[in-house]
Order: sequence, then C-alpha cells, then structure tokens
Amino acid sequence: MEDRTYLSIAYIGMIIGIGIWTWTVVSRNRRLASRITAMEHTLKVKHDETEATVPVNDDIK
Repeated sequence: MEDRTYLSIAYIGMIIGIGIWTWTVVSRNRRLASRITAMEHTLKVKHDETEATVPVNDDIK
C-alpha cells in the first residue's frame, strides 16, 4: 500500500472516531436532560429560564 492509502484510511478512521464520540456526547446530554427534567417534575420545581444560576456582579469596571 502506498502512503496516501494509509493516510486516507487514517483520516476515515479519525472521522468515524469523531462521529462516534459526538454521538456519545449528544446521547449523554439528552439522557442527562431527561433525568434533570424528571427530577424537577418529581420535586415540583418550576423551571425558569430567566433565573440565573450564578449571581451577576454589576460592580465590575
């Protein structure tokens, strides 16, 4: 096999690896979001998008 063939196979493998990693991250994110939603529903917590989780410091100059 020539060098370009090895390089092509390596690039294809890398793209497949990145695709698998991305799929894993997205599926974990969906699973985590559904678990958080279920927990909020169980605890009867209202989800408010406007509520900041970190206090905003307006004194920064």
